[in-house]
Amino acid sequence: MDNAPLDLATAQARLDEIQKLYREWTLLAPRLEAAQQDWQRGADIIQELARFYFEGEYLRYHEAIENGLPVNLHTEGEYSVMSEDGLWHAFHEQHTLAWQRLRSAIAVLDTDAKHGGHAI
Repeated sequence: MDNAPLDLATAQARLDEIQKLYREWTLLAPRLEAAQQDWQRGADIIQELARFYFEGEYLRYHEAIENGLPVNLHTEGEYSVMSEDGLWHAFHEQHTLAWQRLRSAIAVLDTDAKHGGHAI
């Protein structure tokens, strides 16, 4: 940190810059909190999809459909839940997003550790 005396113009410019960032944070924080709720809902959804797929229900339905069960698999544009590729894509996407979130959180916590363990 520079201990040189501050002139008014430099001080004001820096404080304005930091105030702008703080204002941006105060607007962003509620959206981040909402995103956390969305993230949890997404995790709940993936958990239910995984139960459906990995606990044998998918296979049971798949075999019944293959044997002529006339269910309607029409969707609103997304893959059908009976599309193995569609479910695998969802599992992979959630896995990738989870790693991104974890890495981001670790980067924040590592920064905290660099500042003597104090949250910044």
